[in-house]
Amino acid sequence: MKLFIISLFLSLSASLIASTIVGSVQKVSGIVKVKSTDSIKKSKIISGFEIKEGDLISTSRKASAVIALVDGSSIVLDASSSVHFKSAKNAEQTSGKVYYKITSRDAKNTLKVKTPFAIIGIKGTIFVVNASENGSVTLKEGLIGVTSIKEEFELYRKSVEAEFNSYLEDQMSEFEKFKNDQNKYAKPIKTKAFDLKQGNKVSFSDKKVHEDQWTKEDDAEFDHFESLINAE
Repeated sequence: MKLFIISLFLSLSASLIASTIVGSVQKVSGIVKVKSTDSIKKSKIISGFEIKEGDLISTSRKASAVIALVDGSSIVLDASSSVHFKSAKNAEQTSGKVYYKITSRDAKNTLKVKTPFAIIGIKGTIFVVNASENGSVTLKEGLIGVTSIKEEFELYRKSVEAEFNSYLEDQMSEFEKFKNDQNKYAKPIKTKAFDLKQGNKVSFSDKKVHEDQWTKEDDAEFDHFESLINAE
């Protein structure tokens, strides 16, 4: 009898955990599917679908989905993208390009996004993660922390490279001084984690990370995602 009660309690607890709602689908364009923890296949979903912990949401080619999280944040999946909502505070973006607009300022309880190349710690911000190919993160507003999944990053900052190139032009005539000082400018920063500030973006290639500044192409990309949110 005791074993039956314990088993029943565990089953009910598991059911409650599995049913925890993390958000809902606000808008759908094209074919969008969900794979739940209690299902072996994907099912097509429509606007109004409630997303629970464990759900994997994916979009097909030429499809998109706008998701509202329970804390008021928004996530937009572009075509051929997928996000696995492991819990209310942890998501894994496994493919494609996804826009995140996080409203929570509580760093301890806000969403963390795992990607194939890094873990993104969000501190109230707007950014896009491209998990295709080598991957990139572009930050429009706020601040995010980027943590390596494995070994240290080699972080190359564009501003440092520009300073180094200017230094080369000015100092080539003073070759000895150049030799002594060049490592300060030319070497990448070895780090396991770093913060990305607004108006910057990083691209990943193995353990190398290149930081660059905002471009007009980034304006167009964010306009695209924001138009999906605002579409009637």
